[in-house]
Amino acid sequence: MPDSAMLPWTALDLGKLGVLETLNALADGVYVTDTERRILFWNEAAERITGWPAAEVVGRTCRDNLLVHADKDGHLLCGKEFCPLHRSMVTGQRSAEALLLFAQKKNGERVPVEVTVAPIRDAQGQVVAGIELFRDLTLQVDDLMRARQIQEAMLLCPLPPDERLELEIRYTPSEIVGGDFYRMERIGPDLYTVMVADVMGHGMASALYTMQLRSLWEDWREELSYPAAFMGRINNCLQVLAREAGYFATAACVSYNAATGELRYVLAGHPPPLLLHPDQRIDVLANQQPALGMLPDLHYTEAVQQLEPGAALLLLTDGALEVNNEAGAELGSDGLQQLLRTAAQGAPVSTLNLAQMEEQILRFGNQIHLQDDLTLMKLSRR
Repeated sequence: MPDSAMLPWTALDLGKLGVLETLNALADGVYVTDTERRILFWNEAAERITGWPAAEVVGRTCRDNLLVHADKDGHLLCGKEFCPLHRSMVTGQRSAEALLLFAQKKNGERVPVEVTVAPIRDAQGQVVAGIELFRDLTLQVDDLMRARQIQEAMLLCPLPPDERLELEIRYTPSEIVGGDFYRMERIGPDLYTVMVADVMGHGMASALYTMQLRSLWEDWREELSYPAAFMGRINNCLQVLAREAGYFATAACVSYNAATGELRYVLAGHPPPLLLHPDQRIDVLANQQPALGMLPDLHYTEAVQQLEPGAALLLLTDGALEVNNEAGAELGSDGLQQLLRTAAQGAPVSTLNLAQMEEQILRFGNQIHLQDDLTLMKLSRR
């Protein structure tokens, strides 16, 4: 990218392009910065949405306690690494899709906005500025936040006290609501059933499908002791819904005996769970079978493993694996295992908490947030 001191760009240059009047007529907020993110232009809709008058922001940098963009999880984006507008100017690429961010209004309130960015080039094709368009999504996001509260209540897994085990869950949807489903229940004095699923699609549509899985969990409660039978029932119910898409969801269903440590499990097109031993060893559970909804009248089979004292079973969705680094290499299961061993620093891998695991995945992808829903569920035998 050219040095801004060698290519000074001002609002006068924008005026020469004859676009200012058009930008001021838009209902969406628009602002333009130079390559150092100094604001050159701030349209009337930007004033209306944020409460910041143009006279108070033009000439200042956009990171100067103005919009203070944050993502849905509260991560601030004003650093160079994560600012969408800065990345657009550095890479010369416009937004591939709109981003949901939260901007700060002059009164300090947060407003949800849909953001797109693009570089501006001079006659020689060099990037000399950047433009950001943002749309107020307050009404839409209010509805989504209510939907998120409903989904979070649906995913709660209250368990009675049991000193023989520990359950840890970390769920981070890529949007406000997501398409991952998880559940664990105690169904006998020693027996627990665990399920993690990844519904097709993203956003609101997939979130609605997770409600279907929650309903089917209740409908076929009598089969929960038998993962193969339970998954067969679920598959037949979902196959009708999945005919056009080709499948409905991937899933892992596990029956765990807290007295003996026995695991009986079924994998339906789902990323294999990892068995984290008290040392540095990690085993990948096999027994892959078709995804839920792919074929009618499937007869799933169970595989058996043992969870030894001090070990943990890690169930996950593909948001933990389908992460690319800056070179374009995908993390995958082998890469995740190596990340976990490195993060453990010689301690038992099973002692890593899920916040540490998610942090390692994010660092690999050099991202503020993942592009897919992420669910991590760790069942430890004490």
